[in-house]
Amino acid sequence: MILMIETIYIENQIKKHHRTKQILSRFKKKINIVYCDHYGEIFNIKSQNFRIQKKKPALILAKKEGKKLHNVPNSFSIGGKKNYYFSHMLNCIYDCEYCFLQGKHMSAHYLLFVNYEDFFIEIEKKIKQNRFEKSYFFSGYDCDSLAFEGVTGFVESFLPIFEKNKNNKNNNINLAAEIAINQCDDLIQNGVDKLHFYTLNQASLTFKICSNIQKK
Repeated sequence: MILMIETIYIENQIKKHHRTKQILSRFKKKINIVYCDHYGEIFNIKSQNFRIQKKKPALILAKKEGKKLHNVPNSFSIGGKKNYYFSHMLNCIYDCEYCFLQGKHMSAHYLLFVNYEDFFIEIEKKIKQNRFEKSYFFSGYDCDSLAFEGVTGFVESFLPIFEKNKNNKNNNINLAAEIAINQCDDLIQNGVDKLHFYTLNQASLTFKICSNIQKK
């Protein structure tokens, strides 16, 4: 998917950010780089055509301002009472007809917020606040968190934050497994008799999922 991107827009305030430099280093071919004061100058402005932009989307690197962590509606929980979601990226590299992201924004460009550390602060704050209950964190509402991993480094950046707090009983380090187990249970109950897993270098996590499914 890196080969599809020919232009990268970068906010001036994060052009020297270490993650901006890291991301740019992952593009081996010549990229057209354009600097701007705010991503709103490019993303989701009026008179943009989502379908036309989707043919050749650009990548926008920006800083996420304001609140990073949001409450999940009660009806969308997976059993816990403390549920939160965050969006480090807007728009998806895929083009699935059934997805609500089709045209959610007028712009089809990929908007990535590089200030992960500010997300970490809010996540760890919630973990400490909810010291008597597990905290559940969801990503990927506005994108596919894993699909662009080769560029964003999302997993390699965020997992250590949960790993660091794994001894805190409020932290749900097994969130990914619990979500997958529930999804698999739902598929099996609805007649699906074969499941295929991509380990994504997380073989132990996949083993845990399969073991829990077999026990039920």
